[in-house]
Amino acid sequence: METILLQSFTIEEFRTIIREELKAALQQDQLLTKEGAQKLIGASNAVFLKAVEDGKLKPQFLKGRKKAMYFESEVLKIIVPKRSRKTFS
Repeated sequence: METILLQSFTIEEFRTIIREELKAALQQDQLLTKEGAQKLIGASNAVFLKAVEDGKLKPQFLKGRKKAMYFESEVLKIIVPKRSRKTFS
């Protein structure tokens, strides 16, 4: 991202620039492997496969690749249940 001198912009010009930068950043959706997606959200294999079965994740098959890829924006929408840690005394 480029440096912006704030003194030369009005508030409206600054807001417009920020909106455009955010829009450009949100349009860049990366593809992740299953393993990378699981690491990103901390999900188990069962949680991940359930999300695929439920249709929350759609595998993307790319020419020349043997593994399915998943969009980062879809992966981040998966809710991973928190485990309760029981301590034995």
